[in-house]
Amino acid sequence: MSESTTQNNSRRNFLKTSAAFGAGILASNAVTVRAATNKNSKLRIFQIGTGGIGGMQRKGLKGHPKVEFAGFCDTDETMFKRIEDYHGDGYFTVTDYREAFADKVDQFDAVIVDTPDHHHCPMMVTALKHGKHVYGQKPLVHQLDELRLIREAVAARPELFTQMGNQRACTTGRMQATEILKSNTLGRPVEAHIWVGGMSRGTYFVDPWSDYGKAQEIPETVHWDLWNGPLTESLPYSEDLHPRRWRSFWNTGGGMLADWGCHVIDILYFAYDLPHPVAVQTNTIKPSGVCHSGHNQSVITYPGGDNFAGDTFPLHFNDSGIKPSFASLGLPEPKTIKGTCTLVVCEEGALFVEPGGKMEIYRKGKLVENEPMPEVGPRDHWKDWADCALGDEKPLWTQFDIGSRITEPALLATKATRFPGVELKWDGENFRFTNHEEANKTILSRTYREGFAPPSMG
Repeated sequence: MSESTTQNNSRRNFLKTSAAFGAGILASNAVTVRAATNKNSKLRIFQIGTGGIGGMQRKGLKGHPKVEFAGFCDTDETMFKRIEDYHGDGYFTVTDYREAFADKVDQFDAVIVDTPDHHHCPMMVTALKHGKHVYGQKPLVHQLDELRLIREAVAARPELFTQMGNQRACTTGRMQATEILKSNTLGRPVEAHIWVGGMSRGTYFVDPWSDYGKAQEIPETVHWDLWNGPLTESLPYSEDLHPRRWRSFWNTGGGMLADWGCHVIDILYFAYDLPHPVAVQTNTIKPSGVCHSGHNQSVITYPGGDNFAGDTFPLHFNDSGIKPSFASLGLPEPKTIKGTCTLVVCEEGALFVEPGGKMEIYRKGKLVENEPMPEVGPRDHWKDWADCALGDEKPLWTQFDIGSRITEPALLATKATRFPGVELKWDGENFRFTNHEEANKTILSRTYREGFAPPSMG
């Protein structure tokens, strides 16, 4: 596409430094006009990250009569072959997402972020700054201090609709489990136990405590510098990072705890509107390093009170399939649930629920076969978000305000693997540890490469 000299200079200046994101204020005014007409027109979406989970989002929105994809971004050009069935007329492709905000910001109304975790916060805040509705993958952010940045961005753009990618929350079983817990049908909550699988070499992960492996030649179709994005030190290209195993590594993903946390912890927030945790302690064989650790057993402590059975509410969150002692809880091992599970122990019973919604309920240590199930309305995780952006407002399970709160314990458990066996006291209002300055210095935030930092919302 040909551009004038003025346009080229504008784009280069925009990409040169993160400070240039301030220029987006003018663009967001134009988008406000587009948003006002969305109800009678179409929601045009710019998707960042087209492979992997990106296909699920497109499939989830496919068939919506007022949704079309205006553009796509991917640092691997081979991924553009996967979008052919989902675009509208005149779509664009870029390998640098910042180009879309510099040159094409008036061509789209909403942004989907389906990238490795280290890109989430800069991309989502950029979209919110420019007045775009945002669908963002889980975990919502990669750094604890990015929770603050995303909340500030949401507060500055209250007119926008957001949704975090914990699509399992909309299954009938999980919605029913939420209502059972919320109503205290089983009594007030005593404690929760969650166990997920472990990292091992396969499609999405490498083994715990691995290194990056031997650097490989960068394919011509991969823009590796852009894939590194906000990282101040470029990582060596290898198939252990791209396209999927980046989840295993400290600088780019969150291991099993952060990768699964938002899918399995969310029900506790929907049911009990949990406040900030006050402490976290993760025990593991040895600290995480370049790669995340395994055999992690974390205890995340919340304040209790009248809505809880005790003065505290502990959440035990383990990976590597480490289950609690069911005998100590007065429970048998669940009958039908064999893998990843959320268990909530209450005063008068216990509820097991798996990510897909299968549920078991126990009273007095006995499985209840005929527990009445609450009625729940139908929800469509993707299309409901699009409808809201189009002006047809519907309930959304996980807008970014609660999505950031659900992400918080997942990140705390993950980051605490750098200090095994140490209880870190957490001040969630101020986003810092109160008893460990080394933790504040090393696991709270990152330094961003120039030009890739989240923009200021001022």
